[in-house]
Amino acid sequence: MQYLEEFLPSSDGHEIPVRVWRPATVDKILVIAHGMAEYCERYAPLAEWLTQANIAVVALNHRGHGMDCADKDLGHFADHFGWTLVLEDLQRTVEFARQEMPDVPVTLFGHSMGSFISQAYVQKYQNIDQLILCSTNRIDRAKLMVSLLMLSFIKFFKGPRGTSKLVDFLSFGIFNNKFKPVRTDSDWISRDTEHVDAYVADPYCGYSCTLLMWQDFINGMLSINPKNWPTSLPVHFISGTDDPVGEFSRGVTKLVNQAKAAGKTVASFKLYPGARHELVNETNAEEVWQDIRDIVLQGQ
Repeated sequence: MQYLEEFLPSSDGHEIPVRVWRPATVDKILVIAHGMAEYCERYAPLAEWLTQANIAVVALNHRGHGMDCADKDLGHFADHFGWTLVLEDLQRTVEFARQEMPDVPVTLFGHSMGSFISQAYVQKYQNIDQLILCSTNRIDRAKLMVSLLMLSFIKFFKGPRGTSKLVDFLSFGIFNNKFKPVRTDSDWISRDTEHVDAYVADPYCGYSCTLLMWQDFINGMLSINPKNWPTSLPVHFISGTDDPVGEFSRGVTKLVNQAKAAGKTVASFKLYPGARHELVNETNAEEVWQDIRDIVLQGQ
């Protein structure tokens, strides 16, 4: 296996940090779009394991994320057009993967925030062969509109790069409610206590994001509609029944049904009993990794 670090140019001069895990023989490519307040190197164990099946893994750190991000920009997409730039970065990463490994099928894997980025991505770009949405949810437009109003009010006083403990609590703090009594503020991400403790101790995980980034993200989510996904694109859904982001399977099930009603290609939908948010870091991670591998290998 060959491990590479690349920095790709973006349309606004930003350098896109990309990591590549490449086996000697490449049969398939998996591009990873990670979640909020984490970073792509956390997927290294999965990526290294997938290379044993001749799957190359290409992952980027979204703007405002990862150890290559300047401290002042951590948790911030951009001062202008943040969502558009994040989608462009992912498009540049996919094209890089295709250029480096021509004529190889590409699967896009989006986790949490990355799953919403991926949904918006396939509405704009048609350059992947299949999509895996991990720990995602439906678009609750009424709730998101209320959130935007609250963000606008707080941003008026704190500025676009300000952060808010109230926003943090309403976004992530309440996710722990079902799991009380809890050891940490992040018990909701996994039943695996070692992974939770590593997440809590990691300075590049779980930090506060700026009010403008939240606005960019919510506006981006509001642009998503399964009706606008490519009809022939196979979409796979995986989620934990105890994932609060997916409304404990209710929200993601609604999304799957919306996609089916819109005539889209729902290739598979699997719920993992008892699993929480970070499926690739769960106590049943071996099962999840095998399922991801099988989806990628079976894709055309």
